[in-house]
Amino acid sequence: MLRMFTKPSQHTPLRKALREPAMQIAVAVFAIMLAGQVAFWNHSRAIKPEMGIVPDVPGERAVRALSFGDEEAFFRFYALNIQNSGDTFGRFTALYKYDYNKLYHWFTLLGKFNHQSNYLPAMASYYFSQTQNPNDVKYIVDYLDDYTDGRAKEKWWWVTQGAYLATHRLKDTNRALELANKVKGMRGIPLWAQQLPAFIHERRGEFGEALAIIEEVVKHPEEYGQGELNFMRYFVDERLNRLDEVQKDFEAAQKEKDEMKAKGLAEPTPIGPPTDVGAPTLGRR
Repeated sequence: MLRMFTKPSQHTPLRKALREPAMQIAVAVFAIMLAGQVAFWNHSRAIKPEMGIVPDVPGERAVRALSFGDEEAFFRFYALNIQNSGDTFGRFTALYKYDYNKLYHWFTLLGKFNHQSNYLPAMASYYFSQTQNPNDVKYIVDYLDDYTDGRAKEKWWWVTQGAYLATHRLKDTNRALELANKVKGMRGIPLWAQQLPAFIHERRGEFGEALAIIEEVVKHPEEYGQGELNFMRYFVDERLNRLDEVQKDFEAAQKEKDEMKAKGLAEPTPIGPPTDVGAPTLGRR
């Protein structure tokens, strides 16, 4: 008990060690290094590394070599990498800061490894098209045009997305009409997609061209329901003011619809968007 109240010895091992010249040198070196570290941190703490947003696009031959024969794995890895570009290491990058020319070439390159996947056009249409700089959208429209080239019936959804972006983001109805004309007169796709060129013609004041497209669609009442026939009648009457020119066609279509109903034939089911494009479909909650 008395040891608890006894004054510690002035010659403890630690005190003796600190009096050794070698230990004093080590402590001095440690203090200098610590001060240097603090000074370096204070000088460099505001310096951030120069990190790019969209990586440079490699050549196709280099990519095929890097894929080691598994091109699908390469496609998936780099497609995901492009989706997350600019949002790594705690960054959140506004879309207007992206290099859309690089994005276009990345989409084109990756499309050579998987030309069927809807992942890239969905990313382009739904995400990158929301850039705060509308002029960048032209690269998205060009990509969608390339992606659907020669297979508009299979990829009609992306044709309509490109036409929409050209109309409402670029305010370029000429470009929109170029894309929409890919599905002009194309049967087997949703009625509204068949009518898309007519909507753009009407927007441009070209009522005659719009009427010709609607007139052709009306000739196939077995492919659309009563509601769609009513809409076409409204469009021609209220928007084009040309109902008198095609009144007989509408009457013939209505007569055929009535006969189908009298026979108990069910109306055709409207065609919805593909199931893998991220769009809502009929009956889905």
